[in-house]
Amino acid sequence: MTGASSNVRAAGAIVSLVALVVAAIAITDADPLSVMTEVVQRALFTRAGFLEALLRAIPLTIMGLGVALAFRAKVFNIGMDGQLIAGSVLAVLVAPFLPLGPIGLFLLILVGMIGGGIWGRIAGELKSRCGGNEIIATIMLNYVAIQILSWLVRGPLQEAAKIIPRTDLIDAAFRLPVLLPGTRLHAGLIIALLSVAIIAAFMSKTRFGFKLSVVGSSSSVAQYAGIRPGSVASLALLLSGAMAGLAGIVEVSGLYGRLQEGFAPGFGIAAIAVALVARLNPLLIPFSAFGFSLLYAGLGSLARKGTVPFPIINIIEAAIILIFLASSVMSTRAKEVNGHG
Repeated sequence: MTGASSNVRAAGAIVSLVALVVAAIAITDADPLSVMTEVVQRALFTRAGFLEALLRAIPLTIMGLGVALAFRAKVFNIGMDGQLIAGSVLAVLVAPFLPLGPIGLFLLILVGMIGGGIWGRIAGELKSRCGGNEIIATIMLNYVAIQILSWLVRGPLQEAAKIIPRTDLIDAAFRLPVLLPGTRLHAGLIIALLSVAIIAAFMSKTRFGFKLSVVGSSSSVAQYAGIRPGSVASLALLLSGAMAGLAGIVEVSGLYGRLQEGFAPGFGIAAIAVALVARLNPLLIPFSAFGFSLLYAGLGSLARKGTVPFPIINIIEAAIILIFLASSVMSTRAKEVNGHG
């Protein structure tokens, strides 16, 4: 296939996807142009919409960093949702045994990361020791984690009143402080920004960050250089899972204060979109996460008012991912043509 024909197909795909989004909105009897205008106005020019986007960007940034870590080594971690749940569950289980105060809060967050890391490492070990496909393994582990959470909040960990499938509130000493009084914006924002700096330095300045790039570029070259791709993949999934666990406990500690079903719906898939749009660059991930969060905040506001149904958000999110991939094809072909020219 020539570069020109690839570009034509990619351009055609982009046009088709934009048409799909417009058609999906039109089917709901809404005007696509007015919907998108209202989305921008509500997300960017209302205080509530802006804060809602900022709040949602916190877990998406942290999980986007985890996705970037794994994808850099061509390890496709689709199980961020399960790892988020695993970290949150382990942290809430351990919370009663932790000391109250800042040290206890730090330990709670650390336990959350350990829980997510263990869940990611399971898939990593299946890949490195048994040659298992990490995509299938991480997806299956998602279902296992969701079922475990469902059992816990309906069984042994259900609140004392036994009415709603959720746990009791964790101690107030384990809650992240609110940054702006009168809002829900919490210190998870600081954790997310610190994570960006740490992961960026880790990926660009450390030996393991270099190994991730080498394995991602070519597995055979990595082996020639004495790097074991299986071990790198396993560790990448552990670290990626730890970031998902961090996002989970930040959501529990900063926002909900307890475990409940569906407390982080669809964050894993959204984080993949965030990381891909940022081209796996940790420094760009918070901007990408905020962009997706603005879209969600604007559309979510319209959906709650009944202007558009909630699934429209997922359709637009998927379309953005596919448009990005099509654009990447065009960009790659253009570079190849320029290189040969």
